[in-house]
Amino acid sequence: MIGHLGIGANNPVRIKGMIKTSTSNIRGVLAEARRLEEEGAECIRIAVKEKRDVKLLPKLKERITLPVVADIHFHYKLALFSIEAGFDGIRLNPMNIYKKREVEEVARELKKAKISLRVGINSGGFKRKFSSEYSMAKEMVRVVSRYIRIIERVGFFDTIVSLKTSNVYSTFLANKEFSKHFDYPLHLGITATGPFMEGVVKSSLGMGMMLSCGLGDVVRISLTAPSFWEIRVAKYILQFMGLRQFFTEIISCPTCSRCEVDLMKMVERFRKEIDKSEDSKLPSKVAIMGCVVNGPGEARQADIGLAFGKKKAAIFRGDKIIGWTDENKALNVLLEKLGGSIWR
Repeated sequence: MIGHLGIGANNPVRIKGMIKTSTSNIRGVLAEARRLEEEGAECIRIAVKEKRDVKLLPKLKERITLPVVADIHFHYKLALFSIEAGFDGIRLNPMNIYKKREVEEVARELKKAKISLRVGINSGGFKRKFSSEYSMAKEMVRVVSRYIRIIERVGFFDTIVSLKTSNVYSTFLANKEFSKHFDYPLHLGITATGPFMEGVVKSSLGMGMMLSCGLGDVVRISLTAPSFWEIRVAKYILQFMGLRQFFTEIISCPTCSRCEVDLMKMVERFRKEIDKSEDSKLPSKVAIMGCVVNGPGEARQADIGLAFGKKKAAIFRGDKIIGWTDENKALNVLLEKLGGSIWR
């Protein structure tokens, strides 16, 4: 458990966010935390760099209902201060908090307080290069295994583990290797992913590879971008992997020279309209297709859809055509079929 949030077992794969605002900007931290909750984060992490940072917790708890995890590096006493303050979870990095006595002390206090721990290792903590992605992955698992044995010896088992690199394949190998030896919940992520689009692609590849193998209980997307994007991308990944349902999925074609309608504009307008709706009964998949080559087939496979032809469009519900409409009225007709007056 991270506070009230169940991790692993039959729980869904959870979405974690991280505060990026400086802890000296209290108003900014609170606003960001609130935005992350509104976007769909189920837990947030905040860096505790010095003792005064723990004083943010009561203010956060006033603004959000999410569990809050303290991210600790270098100084183990910051973990002790965070436990005492009432954080819902602690993250320790075995590459910079590794002395046996210190790790044991934190584990004992966590056990007393019934607070969970994430053992989070990043490849950036190593001071040497590796001959291959596999050798890096093996070394990461070795370091984490040693750490886990230390905390298990004091009778602490409420542990989540993450093994992250900036390389998709080595991250996949590390998590796969770890899962052969332990059954602790895994927090997945690709770290230091680079600029926005590169980060989205890296994260999607990495999450897809690991989740498709049954690995992963928490995801945290790391992007060099505002934190709300990390939550959105996590939701996209989990939904498109078939693991969770958050929003109406639009199936639309990439368009080609056969397309005789401004499909991009129509799809964008449709997305804006349904994003404004609070109707929980919207269908899970809506197709908006630009021509008759694949259009009817994809439209039939959605719950409802449009397939455009010359100056007109067919409206499908399942495998049946339920009507035809003029091209210029097609989107309005589709919106009315979905929700009637809520679109007016």
